[in-house]
Amino acid sequence: MSKTYTFHIDAYSPQTIPMARLALYMQNLALLLGHENAVHFKGLKAGSTQVVTIVDHEDVPKVETQLTRIRRGEGGAEANRAQSELDRLLADDNATGFLFEGDDSSTKIIGFPGAARPKPTTYGPFNQEGSLDGILISVGGADQTVHLQLQNGDVKYTGIDTNRETARQLARHMYEPVRIFGTGRWFRDEDGNWLLRKFRVESYTVLEPQDLKEAIDQMRSVEGSGWKAMDDPLSTLRALRDVDNGPH
Repeated sequence: MSKTYTFHIDAYSPQTIPMARLALYMQNLALLLGHENAVHFKGLKAGSTQVVTIVDHEDVPKVETQLTRIRRGEGGAEANRAQSELDRLLADDNATGFLFEGDDSSTKIIGFPGAARPKPTTYGPFNQEGSLDGILISVGGADQTVHLQLQNGDVKYTGIDTNRETARQLARHMYEPVRIFGTGRWFRDEDGNWLLRKFRVESYTVLEPQDLKEAIDQMRSVEGSGWKAMDDPLSTLRALRDVDNGPH
């Protein structure tokens, strides 16, 4: 016997939910249930918005097992991502939701707190002394404060500044890996990511050649960076450095 599962979205109605938004919910619901060839869309029901699915008879045990594992925190990577994305969509819609079995909405299988989940704490901004590593890719500025940029793999550090004398010395090491020392202004966002707002350089050191190779390997790993296509990126970096430095 086939079985139905319904995802209840405590927002909108079948008549008011935007189609693109509904598609996102349905896409992630399909990933949550898994076994895509056996799970089908049955329809929408009123009572906020309820997405009804039906599972082919022969695959009901597989979907039941999938949902049991998710409830235990043992779901696969794809199912876990879908669960998190459904919760994020609900939070963005200022809503909550849950998945239930059959026609009885009291038989909740998985709850989604959505907008009801506790808000993560943000910290900062605050100042802290420290250092940053990366390849120096930009030095510029017309006033007494000069702005720098460093590239470390797929991370680009901006908001870095220093005085003209330090910038003049650093410019000799364009496209070389350096470690800058100074004071950064940091804060932690609601997703737990530490973000740099500003960094004032007080001193620096040029990293060793082996560090240059590691830095290049990081940059070559970035899709679309252009470094991957270079046969001899070390020579390219040296040539760029020589052109920018000019004769001394």
